[in-house]
Formats: sequence, structure tokens, C-alpha cells
Amino acid sequence: MRIIQYTALLIVSCFISGCAITSGLQTYDLPKEGVYQTDLGTQVNVIQLTQESLFAAQPAEINIHQNYAHLFNNSTKNYKLSPGDILSIYLWAYPEITPQTSNISNNQSAQANGYQIDQNGYIQFPIIGRYKVAGKSLSQVNTELRNQLSRYLRTPDVIIRVLAYQGKYFSVQGNVQQSGRFFLSDQPLSLYAAIGMAGGINSETGDKTSLILVRDGQSYYLNTLELEKAGYSLHNLIIQPNDTLYVNARENQKVYVMGESGNNRAVSMREQGMSLSDVLGESLGLNPLSASRSKIYVVRSQPNSAHTEVYHMDLTSIADFGLANQFKMRSNDIVYVDASGLARWQRVVNQVIPFSSLINTANSLGN
Repeated sequence: MRIIQYTALLIVSCFISGCAITSGLQTYDLPKEGVYQTDLGTQVNVIQLTQESLFAAQPAEINIHQNYAHLFNNSTKNYKLSPGDILSIYLWAYPEITPQTSNISNNQSAQANGYQIDQNGYIQFPIIGRYKVAGKSLSQVNTELRNQLSRYLRTPDVIIRVLAYQGKYFSVQGNVQQSGRFFLSDQPLSLYAAIGMAGGINSETGDKTSLILVRDGQSYYLNTLELEKAGYSLHNLIIQPNDTLYVNARENQKVYVMGESGNNRAVSMREQGMSLSDVLGESLGLNPLSASRSKIYVVRSQPNSAHTEVYHMDLTSIADFGLANQFKMRSNDIVYVDASGLARWQRVVNQVIPFSSLINTANSLGN
């Protein structure tokens, strides 16, 4: 009798004082909906998922239009020469002044036979001397050189071309065949073509659906499937100078399942994407003995935001599993299935009874 009294007293006192004797994560402090701050300072936005709120909570196409459309606004501009570029300048009427260059097979030959723009943007040209070309188009350089040479030559016509483009570059890193720095030319280069210059995506480790473009200090997470579905082909995304393109590893594209699922594990994302029901299915569903169908959460950290989003889904009705089938997962999402009230109560009792037995033993020794 005394054991039961001690046990009941301990359980009641723990519930009143709020002591944490239950195992597992807690969700009692989550509001049903809205923004709040945790004790550690994390800004959390809790979103209650319904059929009406699903599109507002996950507006994939709207976000793509807002965040990525400007990347595809490609206005054609004339190439501007840059320090490092190597030029061929030929005075066809005076070959003795500027010998014609031919059979240029590599950059060393180009440097030996051409005029490389120095870091200050100048070249050293016969008759004229030091002449600034950086920031100008080929046609502009042609006109200026002809005007200046007309002071000294009767036929000052020149033929100008670029022997080697070494002024503007971009980088490709990550899971490609040959990462490194590559130079841009006067021809537009698409994102897919840029990956091709790096030998393509590594078929064993690379994820062709998950890319990161770093431009002007801003990182753009590119899901190729979502972009294509929204009408944005990466064939039309033109690489800009100083861009960095990173191809993510396939093994890093995972969703983590925790709590009262059939099997807590890291689920690898499929290339075609996954829904919440896909992830729960690959984790053997919900534990029928302990899971709370009304408390299923998806925790998502935004790449460019300090706050965390927590999506709450109530799957008490089997008819609402269609909602879970429409909810698109993202890499590094955490799916947490909370325990039912009965399961938590059983765990409390299981932890308290050994402690009450210890109290009874000590009491017997005292007598």
C-alpha cells in the first residue's frame, strides 16, 4: 500500500512541478499556430497544415518567381575586354609592324604572339605606345586604334580579335568530374554548359537536382526539378563573371525521421522529390502502439533566414493522408512523430515504479 502511495505521490508531484521524467522530445510548449521564441532564442513559426493553408505554407512556384526569376532575365551585352585577355591586332597593310598570328593552340602561344591586357587595363602597341583597352568592346577598340594610327599611317585599318579569354571567370565546385576555375568568352554560357566544362556531374556521388549558385555574395539553392516545372530551364540561366556553382552530394540529400515512427532513420531523397507520406512510408509508418496521429511535425530551417518553420499536421483521419501526400519535403527536413498521451503515461509509470521499489527497500531497512 505504501508503494502505491509513494508512486502516486511522486507522479502527482512531478506533474505539478513540471519535472521532466518522461523520455523523448517534448512538444507541449509549441503553440497551435504563430511565431514564438524558444528559451534558447530560436525564432519559430508554427504553421497548422490544412487543405486551405497547404498552398500558402508551401508556395513553391510563387517562391521561385520571387526569388529566382531575375536570374533568367538575360539581356545580351557586348563583351567588354578585361585585364588578362589576350588580343590579336593585325595591320593588314603593314605586316612588318604587326605580324599576323596563326596556329594559336594554347595560352602560352597566345601570350607569346598576342597583346595581353595588363592588370591596369593597358596594352603596349607599336607606334602608339601604351593604350587602355579594358572595359571596351572590340569594335570600340578598333575605331580608336584606327583614329590614332591615322596620324602616322596612310592605311590604318586594323583587324582585332581575342586570342584567349582570360579576364572573366567562374568556378565549378563539388561533385563534378573536374572542379576548378573556367574562363568566360564573348559567347553566353548557360549553367548546364558550365557544368559540362567541368566534365559533368559525377554519376556516383553528385545530385543533379540539387545545385547552389553563389552570385554577388548571395546563395541560390536550385532544385532543377522545381525550376523546370515552374517553366525555368537552366539552359536559360546565363553564367556571370565571378559566379560559383556547387553541385551537392547525393548522400547529403536526406530527410530525418524521429519520434514514434516505425523506424527512426535518415531517408535519402529521391531525385524526383518526396512527399511527407513517402517519407513516413519508408520509415514503416506510425507506431500503432505509441504514435499520436494528431501530432506530426515537420521542422524546416530556411537557408537564408534566421527563423525555423514547424509544420503541424493532424492525421487522425485517414482521409487526410492525401494532405501528407501533397506536402513536398526538402533536404534536411526533420519529421517528428509525437507520442500519444497514453504512451507518455506508461513511460512515466515505468520510470517511477523502480524508484518506488527503491524507496520501499530503504523503508524496510529503516524498520
